[in-house]
Amino acid sequence: MTNPMSFTDFLATLQKTNRTLGFFVDWQKVLNNRQKIRLYAKHLNTLLGVSAPDLPTKVAQIFQDHQEAFSLLPSLLAIRNPKELVKGGVLQDYLQSPKGICTLLQESGLLEIFSARQITDLNDVIFGIEVGLDSNARKNRSGALMEQHLENAFQQAKLHFKAQVSVTEFKDLHGSFGNDIKKFDFVIYGNQTTYFIERNFYSSGGSKLNEVARAYQELAPRFAKHPHKEFIWITDGQGWLEAKNKLQEAYKSVRVYNLSQLGTLLNELSHA
Repeated sequence: MTNPMSFTDFLATLQKTNRTLGFFVDWQKVLNNRQKIRLYAKHLNTLLGVSAPDLPTKVAQIFQDHQEAFSLLPSLLAIRNPKELVKGGVLQDYLQSPKGICTLLQESGLLEIFSARQITDLNDVIFGIEVGLDSNARKNRSGALMEQHLENAFQQAKLHFKAQVSVTEFKDLHGSFGNDIKKFDFVIYGNQTTYFIERNFYSSGGSKLNEVARAYQELAPRFAKHPHKEFIWITDGQGWLEAKNKLQEAYKSVRVYNLSQLGTLLNELSHA
């Protein structure tokens, strides 16, 4: 099998990034997360300005009427998982009693911030924390952007395709996969041939890239017994420069395209 571009040219045309300005923060997700805890923040706002001596009484009052409001405290520490382990137990264990909550506020430093009134509304604090936490999701967005880009391109080319398709929909091919229930990113239905497509984008390197290249190198031969079914891998990103040896191995047996070749591939698929 020969790829349409030499491996050297393939590497030379890898994109540095597929990030747009809208990549960095998922504002709707941030707003939705803040909206879920808006009432909790309202109750905990009553702790702002409370001194250490008055804290137990105030916490007890809130705990009696609105215990669930204290579930917001892990978020104020930029922690998603309330089961986060801390010295002495699990974070959420502190939320089960007024005494535990007071300990959490004091030892985490939140009490000092609250009592000094260095903030005026916890809703604004949560908004900022959510923006920060959302940055952790960026590593998953390059792949999502790639998927959306390809989906738009397939639509514009007027291809007949489906996204997220299980191999179980193709009984003959499924037999070559055994118990492996593979789900493909896209399946394009041509007049003569059906194309099974995987896509990814890696701006940075890592051990995962070697694993991905190896997996597709092992996957491609499963199509050999099915003359009207083909596997295509669309990948890009200069993270591959750190894993080029393994990619080069896969390039010998897997049909691979990057985004610079997308027009050529779409033209081929449109006439398939």
